[in-house]
Amino acid sequence: MKERNPIWSGVGVLVGVIVAILAIVRGRWQFPLLAFAVALWALWVVYSLTVLTRKGKTGFKRRGKKSSGIDRAMAEMVLRHVNYRITDRLKAAYPNARWEWMMRDPALFVVQGGTGRIRVYGVPEYDYADITVDQCGKLSCSFITMTPVDRPAEQPPNRQEQDPQAWYDDHAEKILEQLVSDLDSRGNNSLLLKEDGSVVACCDGNESETRKGILSRLPPKDHWDELAELIEQDGLTATVQDSCIAVTW
Repeated sequence: MKERNPIWSGVGVLVGVIVAILAIVRGRWQFPLLAFAVALWALWVVYSLTVLTRKGKTGFKRRGKKSSGIDRAMAEMVLRHVNYRITDRLKAAYPNARWEWMMRDPALFVVQGGTGRIRVYGVPEYDYADITVDQCGKLSCSFITMTPVDRPAEQPPNRQEQDPQAWYDDHAEKILEQLVSDLDSRGNNSLLLKEDGSVVACCDGNESETRKGILSRLPPKDHWDELAELIEQDGLTATVQDSCIAVTW
């Protein structure tokens, strides 16, 4: 319900008092009483204005807090939406990708827009990515890698000792399966895994090699015997050589 302004109520009282003084009092007391009534009404106006001002400030602060709460909830909802978009973008290229924000308040970032950094996991050759969100809602992702300066012996987290089983499951098994199917359909029966990760095919009696793809972060040579065993578990034959692993079927 709308509150009635006490100042207007005071005006009505003042008018009534003045009318009563004019009707009842005569002579020299009439003017002093009228002046006293007006002065008393003026004091009442000042007091009422002070009370209204304080109430207005209190109400504004309360509304401000409520609005802030609504804005924060909206920011958190927008953040979850952006999180899903980033996850979909990463997993489209790297199915095992995981990530986390590298900033204190990502909800504020996604609302205001700009460029923020995330830490990525399960993304070969990259450690971080810069996420850019513009005012139109467009999202872009740029992968970056950190290389230590003057500290060659210290490796970034994504360059640490590899597990051949995990590497084969995540990066090689499906690629080899597709390449073997493709080569077999065209009469080939072998391929080579080079030390640099490249996959090449050789025709019998032909020394030339045809590059068919590349496997990122191929485990070092001291893991090749274990890698050959993993390949043979898929029904292929793998032979470790000086500079490559020969795969036949």
